Amino acid sequence: MSVKDVSSAASISVMPATRQETVRALTGKEVAQTDSVAVNISQEAMEQAKENLPPPPTKEEREATEKAVLAMRNESMARTPSGPSLASDFYGDPATANDAVRFLDFFQHANVAADDMADALHKALTSPSDNGDYTTNAMDLALTQGKLNKVVERYISSDYQEEASAFVTQFISDKSAQADQLTKVVLSQATKLAQSLGDREQARHHQDAIAQLAEGTHSSQVARKEMLSLTATSGDSEAWFSSMSNWVKENRSLPYVIDIETSHMGALKAQWQTFVDSLQTDA
Repeated sequence: MSVKDVSSAASISVMPATRQETVRALTGKEVAQTDSVAVNISQEAMEQAKENLPPPPTKEEREATEKAVLAMRNESMARTPSGPSLASDFYGDPATANDAVRFLDFFQHANVAADDMADALHKALTSPSDNGDYTTNAMDLALTQGKLNKVVERYISSDYQEEASAFVTQFISDKSAQADQLTKVVLSQATKLAQSLGDREQARHHQDAIAQLAEGTHSSQVARKEMLSLTATSGDSEAWFSSMSNWVKENRSLPYVIDIETSHMGALKAQWQTFVDSLQTDA
């Protein structure tokens, strides 16, 4: 007997209450009530049913299915008008991937293709990779601010530009707070090292720097405040770099530090020009 035969036999022997009522209404005859129904399936039928079941998928088949589902999801997301390709550098570059999710609203209110927006944001959040100091870090953040402001101006619909500008302000503020926290961690570690070496003067110096951080007067904060003020509202890049150059000259750093800062400023200027040219091409 097959599973189908068993099911047919079971359906014949079972007469639900609704069926009984229907029979009574049509024939006028009472149908015997049963409290329960027992269906016995032979061992042979059970074994045959097991044989008819498909074999469980192998590990390779499961992995292939999972990959196919993931590929379908990614393809669907890539086709969505409000989102860029997941292969975009904006998502793939570790320098920008962590911040990418914060810019979803920019894609929702863009007046350009999603991939163009992703490319512009990637360029806006990317800085020269050479080593530097507090001043070069401040320059980097200032240029990020200037580039994001330019993205808002060129690539965001006019009805959302006020909200987008407010977002940029908050984003830069968050980055500033992160930089301060990192500086505090470094100074705290330096304090502990100096104390372990018995260098009380150096430990006190680091502790004073931590206090300055809390007050907002640390040299890194002073430099950052100065640089950010240049690009907050003005779009005059020539004025930015002129003021940065003056800052470097007037800061009375050691010659090799001045060389590092000047070189970094040149890299930023070249990067800014590339960024602006790409916007003009896409627009």
